[in-house]
Amino acid sequence: MSGMAEKPREILAIIPARGGSRGIPNKNIRTFAGKPLIAHSIEAATNAPSVQRVIVSTDSENIATIAKEAGAAVPFLRPALLATSESNVIDAVIDLLAHLKEGEHYEPTHVLLLQPTSPLRTSEDIEMAIQLFFDTGADSLVSVCRTENILMTKGRDHTLHFENPEMLSSPNRQELPAYYKFDGSMLYLVDAAKLVAERTFFPGKLVGFEIPRWRAIDLDEPQDFVLGELIYEKRHEIEERIKKFV
Repeated sequence: MSGMAEKPREILAIIPARGGSRGIPNKNIRTFAGKPLIAHSIEAATNAPSVQRVIVSTDSENIATIAKEAGAAVPFLRPALLATSESNVIDAVIDLLAHLKEGEHYEPTHVLLLQPTSPLRTSEDIEMAIQLFFDTGADSLVSVCRTENILMTKGRDHTLHFENPEMLSSPNRQELPAYYKFDGSMLYLVDAAKLVAERTFFPGKLVGFEIPRWRAIDLDEPQDFVLGELIYEKRHEIEERIKKFV
């Protein structure tokens, strides 16, 4: 007796974009390298062959209009209650999935969350992350980048405290274990049913997709925006110089 057929894979990319922004006014639609910031994420998602649908979750009519012009769908505006600075993005994602299920009978198998503040993410990054997700049998995936091996925190009086002092005893940096950090949350990929059931982007087996540190840009403050744009405009030259570095 044969088993039940596996449900066809349906990857929904969700790009969350609130209208309000504390650090940079109108950040999500501010011009970045010649186009609205959010357009970079929309284009990366729509150009990724493994992504079936791209939706922007926003409370702003203005952002919705620009998102649609860039090629994304905005089936409805996010409720104001889920669009405050204190709101958790997972609540907005679960609300969106519920609306799609009720209104369209649409249920994706997986959710790909793409923050619009990571414009150096590419469609190739998305495709490689999706491949890694399924090759490893993961339930969830998040992009990460390498960070320093020796970690410290700083007190209010500027006193430094070593979080892993055992790392100080190694004379050779190459002998130390690798440490990773969130890269500005370039991308998350998660089983949709497990996301809803557990209300987390990190259910079950979590794997990390590594992004090179120079591309791990998260536009949170004006300095990030300015530096990010300079890196973006020189990204091909930077990549080639790194490849050929001797």
